Amino acid sequence: MSCTGVHAWCGPCAVKAHRNLPFHKVQRWNGTHYQPTSLMELGFLWHIGHEGDPCPQNCSDPDPDDGILLDRHSDDLAIRRYSRFQMTIVHTEGIFSHEVSVCNCPGSNPNDWHLDLLRQRLFPASISKPKTAFTFAVLDHFLIDALECKTSAMSFYQKLKRFTNNAFPERVPDRYRELMRVSQLWRDLKHRKWFGFGHDMEQDPGDGGLALFCPDCPQPDVNLPADWKVHYDRQENGNFTAQHMKMNKPELDVALSDGKGYMVAEVPYQSHLKQSLDSKEVRGIGATACAQHGCFVPHSVVDFQKGERYMNTDYSICNALGYHSESITKALWSINFRNRVKNSPSLLLPPALEIFPAVGKYSLNFIKGAGHLDREILETLWAPFNKISPTARSMTQAHRQEVYDDHMRDSNWKKLVGMGNPLLAQEI
Repeated sequence: MSCTGVHAWCGPCAVKAHRNLPFHKVQRWNGTHYQPTSLMELGFLWHIGHEGDPCPQNCSDPDPDDGILLDRHSDDLAIRRYSRFQMTIVHTEGIFSHEVSVCNCPGSNPNDWHLDLLRQRLFPASISKPKTAFTFAVLDHFLIDALECKTSAMSFYQKLKRFTNNAFPERVPDRYRELMRVSQLWRDLKHRKWFGFGHDMEQDPGDGGLALFCPDCPQPDVNLPADWKVHYDRQENGNFTAQHMKMNKPELDVALSDGKGYMVAEVPYQSHLKQSLDSKEVRGIGATACAQHGCFVPHSVVDFQKGERYMNTDYSICNALGYHSESITKALWSINFRNRVKNSPSLLLPPALEIFPAVGKYSLNFIKGAGHLDREILETLWAPFNKISPTARSMTQAHRQEVYDDHMRDSNWKKLVGMGNPLLAQEI
């Protein structure tokens, strides 16, 4: 049914033809009509390793319920396993059940089943005795679907269930929770790989180390000479649709990339808020972005508790001004901003920074070289986030932070790859 063209095989020939096509859907003639079946029902056995061939060390007809056995005929009493078991595998075409046989050659380890699956581009839902796996393709598909279409994990999995059995989707195995957990891990692994930390487990990305920033904004030691002093503008704004529900058991929340993207690290920020806030309920988020191009500044997005208070916005601005801004000498902000920084041990600014109030003669309309700026550019950036806020509202704090980081990273990425198009159009 999934193959190109029209084919008709006997059962053994169909299995042989799909040796390397385990996610094709097939139908069987029952005497009156074709009815859906599966490759597993036709006798398909997925051999992991040996390029699809059976492992010569595996028993010919093992009982999968016998588990791990000791082979006392070997010199080193190596542990052998009957490595044949059934798995639920989630793919872009639907949810499949397959009988899997893992390599059992000398030197193999029963604790490395998950590694055998990863080599086949299958991400197991658990490390110990995995019985569910997701293909790399479906995880990539889900991430792009979430970024571009704002699809929730529930809606995405419901779509896969209908691909599998549109008439009776309730008969399809439910792996929604596993998708939530695995996609969170997959997202973090992909980002660490993209930013050069995938093969270096000792080096920490640091604050904002897994985030993209505007390539066109002047940044000392990045795209400017070391001796060039520069002035540029960044905006701060809030979004009050990005609320968050209170967690029942926050101690069980596990962060994979706390503070490595656009949201600030949780512990230092909460320490900062303890100075004057009596409420920790999250009512929205505030971000800083470059006014020229609308790119979010890494490690500067904060949670709001009671409106756009200086306690929150100052923390965002200080983190933004400290990101690749060592040589900045002027900034336009509130008249009392410097005093609030002096009175807070958790707020820091570049030592040479001079603060000017952004009013009167210091308005950008009167500053040479400032250009004409869209002062509400952040409002345009919040529009896509309003679509994901209902989904992120019920997530754990760590998962919510990683989802917002992912969408902000994607927003900056699309700005980056599309930045040259207007210039090319002018040249043409």
